[in-house]
Amino acid sequence: MLIPFIIFAICVILYSPLIKFLRRYKLGQYIREEGPDLHSYKAGTPTAGGILFVLVPSLFIFFVNTADALALIFFGFIGFLDDFLSLKRKKSMGLRAWQKFLLQVIFSTVIYLIVNPQRNHILIPFTHSTLNLGYFYPIFAILFIAGFSNAVNLTDGLDGLAGGVFLTTSLPYWVFLNQSEKSLLYTSVAVMAFLIYNIKPAKVFMGDTGALALGGLLATVSLRTSNELSLICFTPVFLAETFSVILQVVSFKIFKRRIFKMAPLHHHFELLGWKEERIVQMFTLVNLAITTFFMLGAPQ
Repeated sequence: MLIPFIIFAICVILYSPLIKFLRRYKLGQYIREEGPDLHSYKAGTPTAGGILFVLVPSLFIFFVNTADALALIFFGFIGFLDDFLSLKRKKSMGLRAWQKFLLQVIFSTVIYLIVNPQRNHILIPFTHSTLNLGYFYPIFAILFIAGFSNAVNLTDGLDGLAGGVFLTTSLPYWVFLNQSEKSLLYTSVAVMAFLIYNIKPAKVFMGDTGALALGGLLATVSLRTSNELSLICFTPVFLAETFSVILQVVSFKIFKRRIFKMAPLHHHFELLGWKEERIVQMFTLVNLAITTFFMLGAPQ
């Protein structure tokens, strides 16, 4: 258990100089124009801070599981490229949607081939049954990894939100998997160090660099352990944020009406007048309650 403390200490020590470096070279967040006006004061906050909780744990995870380390690095690279282009162009848009999705599919395919290209079934949660997907499994696996990386990214909109929700997902999920997945533990302690600097008022944002990497890791671990459907039980907030965007787009395209004041879901609550801290606390506690139930109280 010494390694988690080492990772935490390294990240805590390195975040201060990283933030100073990002500030010195004015590598700050550009706020999207269609976002809430409440976020205008966050413009210029150093971004891409997720690079530390991608690289530092990866150095140790490589000795535990190559696929997990590559998931962090691959998706962290996509996110870093997106953050870099955003900073270079001086606007909130980095990679185009199709470019990002193409890279996600390519890297997801590589991870799938490393993990288990011979398998074609998934476990049904809390049962001893499996669901055989046959030839559709590779497509499912690739889109599953790509999709989950985006789910975390959509949640990263408030100070401390994505990091807090990730911890209340990854640690219960780590216990659910019999505390055998060190990749989750190592990354979680690094995210804890990040949150010291990310809670409101945030001194640094994880950026797409961190958000895409965290989602990619969760999906890879679940894929590798045949627990894809179980992961869904442990990611209620990530899924709610994702489906709020999907429903908003579909509703507007078909009915020309919006279901939410703004998507993802956390922006809806902001526009209802909720304070940022309250939203983060509510989302994190709801996520913790549900994941704890599945960790301890769900039928086996």
